[in-house]
Amino acid sequence: MAKKKKKHGKVEKKKTGPFLQFKLGVLLILVFFSFAATFAVYMLKATSDPDYWEKEILASSQNQLSTAETKPVKNKNHVVNPVPMSERAEDSRMEKCAFIGDVSTLTAYYDTKASLVFTDHVANMSESRMKSISRDVTEAEAIYIWYACPENQDETETALENLVSLLIDQHNQPIYLLTALPSGDPEQTQITDTWNSVLFALADNRGLHYVDVSTNLKNDDGTLNPIYQNEETLYQVVGECILTHIAD
Repeated sequence: MAKKKKKHGKVEKKKTGPFLQFKLGVLLILVFFSFAATFAVYMLKATSDPDYWEKEILASSQNQLSTAETKPVKNKNHVVNPVPMSERAEDSRMEKCAFIGDVSTLTAYYDTKASLVFTDHVANMSESRMKSISRDVTEAEAIYIWYACPENQDETETALENLVSLLIDQHNQPIYLLTALPSGDPEQTQITDTWNSVLFALADNRGLHYVDVSTNLKNDDGTLNPIYQNEETLYQVVGECILTHIAD
């Protein structure tokens, strides 16, 4: 019986192609149909709901407002609050500074520049009035803001923030917030202390100088010391505190 001959030499392995082959055309077709399907669902939803576009616009507006509110506040300088005691400035400093708020009695006891004194209540200021004051304080060496504890703290705080923002954006002068004075009534003094804490937070957030003019006027229980019932004595202490707490 004839024997089968064995094959000699190398045996070549059968080459196999990739299981899946990449084809650009197929990928583009898939992308197109995915986009078309998504768009069709979107349009179906929009046409089936008559209030759809109104809701979309409202949601967009709320998102923009939320973004604006979370923007970091502008803080020009790192400040130390309350402002620590410093070397006493000359009385002439009062003539070089602007005073905004419940300052008519204070400025009556010191030589101040009439064009730099503004007694408007901040909650009643229009935007145009705030801009007018901001233009007028350009020549001031520093700006002092002082208000008594308001009845409506939320409204006053919002208005004060608007005024401060305008001043910061347009000027480089240091801005000082003075604390409201304590009252002889314990309950009112607690309300005033709450307002002063609001001012402290505003000062820290916006890089303003917070000057505590009230602590030295208090009794141990936090109410106004009777010796300061005399107006002249009271405002002399306030003025001294201003001149001995200068951060710039």
